[in-house]
Amino acid sequence: MARTYDALIVGGGHNGLTCGAYLSKAGLKTLVLERRHLVGGAAVTEEFSPGFRASTFSFIMGHLHPKVIAELELEKFGLHRLEVPEVIYPLYDDDCIVFTKDPKKNREQVARFSKKDAEVYPQFFEYLSGSINLLRQLQLETPFDPTRRDLKSLMKAAGFVWRFRNVGRDLYRVIDSLSMSAYDYVSQWFESDVVKATFLYWATIGGNVGPYSPGTAFYLVAHLIGQTGMSFSRGGMGQISESIAASGKRYGMEIEVSSAVHEILVRNGRAVGVRLESGEEIHGKLVASNVNAKTTFGGLVNKDDLPDEFLRDIRSFRAKGSSFKINCAVDALPQYKGFSEEKTGVSYPAYAHIAPTSEYLERAYDEAKYGWYSSKPFLSPIVPSYFDDTLAPAGKHVVTLYGGVTPYELKGASWDDERDNLVQNAMDVMDEFAPGFSASVLDMQLLLPPDIERIIGMPGGNTQGGDLTLDQMFFMRPAPGYADYRSPVRALYQCGASTHPGGSVSAVCGHNAAREILKDWPKLRR
Repeated sequence: MARTYDALIVGGGHNGLTCGAYLSKAGLKTLVLERRHLVGGAAVTEEFSPGFRASTFSFIMGHLHPKVIAELELEKFGLHRLEVPEVIYPLYDDDCIVFTKDPKKNREQVARFSKKDAEVYPQFFEYLSGSINLLRQLQLETPFDPTRRDLKSLMKAAGFVWRFRNVGRDLYRVIDSLSMSAYDYVSQWFESDVVKATFLYWATIGGNVGPYSPGTAFYLVAHLIGQTGMSFSRGGMGQISESIAASGKRYGMEIEVSSAVHEILVRNGRAVGVRLESGEEIHGKLVASNVNAKTTFGGLVNKDDLPDEFLRDIRSFRAKGSSFKINCAVDALPQYKGFSEEKTGVSYPAYAHIAPTSEYLERAYDEAKYGWYSSKPFLSPIVPSYFDDTLAPAGKHVVTLYGGVTPYELKGASWDDERDNLVQNAMDVMDEFAPGFSASVLDMQLLLPPDIERIIGMPGGNTQGGDLTLDQMFFMRPAPGYADYRSPVRALYQCGASTHPGGSVSAVCGHNAAREILKDWPKLRR
């Protein structure tokens, strides 16, 4: 006889674990099924070289939502935040700019390049704060369907309008960010290209077009909405997933790894369970998929159980990534040209962004437009082991290089033949700004978009779970009419990063999905 649960969660990424933990906390008998040998999805810590452990995919804790941390009591289950006190931007001419938590020192840094920019620097952040606060509120909203005219839908829309009745000009500012290029957005405020480039870097993370392209200003704003601050999780990003899992287990949540789901079972228009690749069937009163919508509805659910229009929308959902990551085991810290403790007042910058000019960032995308990878990629060298001694042997370090741009597919070539050449390009950039870095590398792990797709089942290797563009956000994500974490199949829900509000390790998708499931639970439990 098949095992039976109240809720089955397909995929043990951090959002699936979050959804399961909330459901278990509410009293539902919940089982999380994970294809890999460990839970976490993109939020995992793994040994990539003997003695060296890295956050394999994601790397920063700043977006993990405080509400989830508090409600699931994650700090009781091993979550420990390590603050990143500064970010360095190495520049040409043996110079650098360093930003810290001290606004006065930041203005002094900016003033080195433009006194005018230093004067407007606080005003820019005040201007940004309205957009950031609005997006933070929208994170926890369940998108409604603006096309529906039944009473329930109209009440949802009216409630949304009422809650946001006082947004004022902040709404226009968000609309500006959705339509403007990041370059035009920051150029309204700053004259120095060095200062512009420091902000434009945030507009490139997870995106597929350069900062001169319309709509990229939104990426800049979206990457600043995290409320946990620039920080690492002690033990790596995997500790976030493990703390969520431990919190859920306290309430009875069960987790099974190495349990790949082959099919989500649907009978008479309702999800009734899953069939594993082993052939075992497990039944549930509801199923929530943490797996990307393209995989959930493009493979796990029989297409005959889905409307044709919905399938067309899911197939057109864009989810090809263009970012790469190199996890490096090193025997020495990167030493950046132009940096000194005497000049900056900073002991060591463990977080860096290398893209010294606006044009540098834009050109990094140019070759990708034609199916190739960047000859001079932008890079984020990060040294979590500087703060966290659990990641590397004494006297050695882990340096992760997040960068771009690497298209999912190459034109006229194979990644099998070009991997080493991309690595060499990245090492050349590092050696230019941190001389001798490549000689310090003992071992490394390269992750390209196809690797990310293969290892954790993220279609296209898109780190955001799908492009964050106007046509793929809020009530359009992942498909019109089904952005409320539900689906065309009754009792089948979505809780992964292809839902609102998208990628980053925030746990918001799982939190919001659980809230909607619990609203429906009285009817589903019958």
